[in-house]
Amino acid sequence: MFNNLILYKYFKYFVVGAIGAITDFSIYTVLIRTLFLNYIVANAISITVALIIVFYMQKNWTFQYVPINKSKTFFKYLLCVALTYLFNSGFLFLLVGILGFEEIISKIFQIIVSTIWGFIFSNFFVFTKKDNLSDLN
Repeated sequence: MFNNLILYKYFKYFVVGAIGAITDFSIYTVLIRTLFLNYIVANAISITVALIIVFYMQKNWTFQYVPINKSKTFFKYLLCVALTYLFNSGFLFLLVGILGFEEIISKIFQIIVSTIWGFIFSNFFVFTKKDNLSDLN
């Protein structure tokens, strides 16, 4: 039962992540191709929108989480995102820059590993049972 619940949560986490990636990419593309924004500005906007959407989807759908302290939960989520970004960059540098693996294959492997990493962070650090009002009732 426990394994099925974790697998179902992971599936939902993955679906939300895919929605976030599509959102990020779509907004980025529209901003640089249609509105001709600078790619750095477009990236900041697209990532911000995607992160907010993903946060609310993960909170409400994946983890069915009602936080005791909303700002603390969002801060923990942003910390998780920042650490995941650093991990992703370091992992890619290791695979490509040091070990000499091909960039696309390395990126695919990095996505797989970071998805697992992100789920563990989200499940055991961001959306914890002890801070969830729906679990306290």
